[in-house]
Amino acid sequence: MQQNMPELSKSDEAKLLMRVLECSTQSQGWYRILELIETQLNCRSFLAEFDPNGNPTPHFGGHGQARQLGTVLQKIELESGRSALQFLLSEASLYYPYCKTSLHQRSSASNGAAAPHREPVLFQAGRPTASSGDAESDHLDLLISAPGLVSPLWRTEKSTILFACLFTAHRPETIDQTIACETFETIVRALAPGLNTYFELEKERAYIQIHRTLLSALENPAILINAEKDILVHTPTALEALEDLGLAAAHNQKLVFRNKQIETGLQVLLSDPQAHDDTGTAKVQSVYLPTRSGSLKRVSLETVTPPMSKIGTAAAPFFLIRVTETAELSEDVEHILQEHFDLSQSEAHLARHLTMTGSMNVTADQLGITRNTAKTHLRRIYEKTGVHTQLQLARLVHKLAGLF
Repeated sequence: MQQNMPELSKSDEAKLLMRVLECSTQSQGWYRILELIETQLNCRSFLAEFDPNGNPTPHFGGHGQARQLGTVLQKIELESGRSALQFLLSEASLYYPYCKTSLHQRSSASNGAAAPHREPVLFQAGRPTASSGDAESDHLDLLISAPGLVSPLWRTEKSTILFACLFTAHRPETIDQTIACETFETIVRALAPGLNTYFELEKERAYIQIHRTLLSALENPAILINAEKDILVHTPTALEALEDLGLAAAHNQKLVFRNKQIETGLQVLLSDPQAHDDTGTAKVQSVYLPTRSGSLKRVSLETVTPPMSKIGTAAAPFFLIRVTETAELSEDVEHILQEHFDLSQSEAHLARHLTMTGSMNVTADQLGITRNTAKTHLRRIYEKTGVHTQLQLARLVHKLAGLF
């Protein structure tokens, strides 16, 4: 006598979709998805990953679950002499609900196309052996004899992911095969996009981890943002350094600029479709800002080109912000200032020292001149170079020195 075949109601489908949305973004979340399927259908469900040699991996449903499913599928021998596991991992069509009969039909096809029709006969690997008294062996025998369906959901050069339902509470003659296939296909349609989302997020996590590792190796504070100013990764002291300079602050994982110069620099880079100049050098926007102690720091904003997107189109650029100390300047820059802008030796001397200290008082003390004399030199420097602020002068001097 045929038993009632469990099936998914509309409410059950909604619960499954919600569970996939909630859990598929987490590596441990797939256990909860499988638990829901087993509760609703009174079956054993498997989501198992195998390498090209058929070895199970610990991902998704776990190593033990993958090993069990692999053992079951290895017991099913096809007409070609291969096992069902070998066929499913190498050439079975994605999302197709395979059973023992359809495996035979599909493996004998020569054109690689899907089987012409989906015959709703569930695969089974034969009758269980006599009870051995070993709980694990008896459980495996139950899985081997149980009717069920299996489908590849994901395949790459490195691995294949199989989903299977084994109806351990049924025998082939006591199950509604049509309902079983329809229910199985409904679950596959729910799981497939969840897997796609999971792998996309895993790719992003790996990419961010690469940047985090790179940034952690930098000696100076640095932070990586996207065009929407979302903070992707940053060095431990980056946010503190930007806040100390009055440049920016973090709010809800976004970088909020408080300096118009750096905001303008970002807009310049955003409006330029080419991240690099003709020589291949990354384009950089820089701002020089005084610290509370009076020293000068350089804040640079540089375009970083991310990898190509999955569909082969260029992804939106990232932007690397770095805070660096102004470096010791060679005396050679004084000669350049004298030659190019007709500065006197005293004026060029003050320009170099002021750029390094960022403080007029400190510079005057170092040079042994009065503050009024220093102001007079600075006024003449402005007139001859065409700059109007100490920050503009610092940028000019560093540029002439070839540092930035």
